[in-house]
Amino acid sequence: MDKGLLTLPAFDEAVRTLDQTVEVDYYLPGCPPPVGLIRSALQALLEGRLPPRGSVLAPDVALCAECPRKPTKPERLALKDLKRPHQVLIDPQTCLLAQGIICLGPATRSGCGAACIQGNMPCTGCLGPTSRVLDGGAKALSALASLLDATEEAEIERILEGIPDPVGLFYRYSLPASLLHRRAGNGRRVQEGRTR
Repeated sequence: MDKGLLTLPAFDEAVRTLDQTVEVDYYLPGCPPPVGLIRSALQALLEGRLPPRGSVLAPDVALCAECPRKPTKPERLALKDLKRPHQVLIDPQTCLLAQGIICLGPATRSGCGAACIQGNMPCTGCLGPTSRVLDGGAKALSALASLLDATEEAEIERILEGIPDPVGLFYRYSLPASLLHRRAGNGRRVQEGRTR
């Protein structure tokens, strides 16, 4: 019995974002998008009050603005260590960053109701950055670096050892949209279609 011919799609050298592949009408962020954002988007669609094409259908403020632990975040954070959630007993009332736990809330768009934080876990950045951020991973790294309480290179390196996979942490959802450049197979740098 003839079962047909199997054809596979072409593979690119790099992963691309959806809008690098097809035209996108609206962005509904999240992994998965929170129910509240889906409901709001559907209401806007049914009522004919959608924003301009290409808009992100989520609040344009950082998650820290709606974090239930915001009152416990010190005015000035100074981190001497970075911890991963499995390494400590997390206080369910205190700001995760204040506990030295890497939380991407300062660099992530709100709109999720702080679901991860409500579950006593740090934000992983799944709603992406706000519109004022060019590169979400770079923003998260910058925000975290500004909190380190160290001036000596050796001490900074010791603290940063608490991040075993920086690219995986800061670019979990956004690597294809980042400013990081990919490497061509022959070792040359590839940027915007040009090799150098």
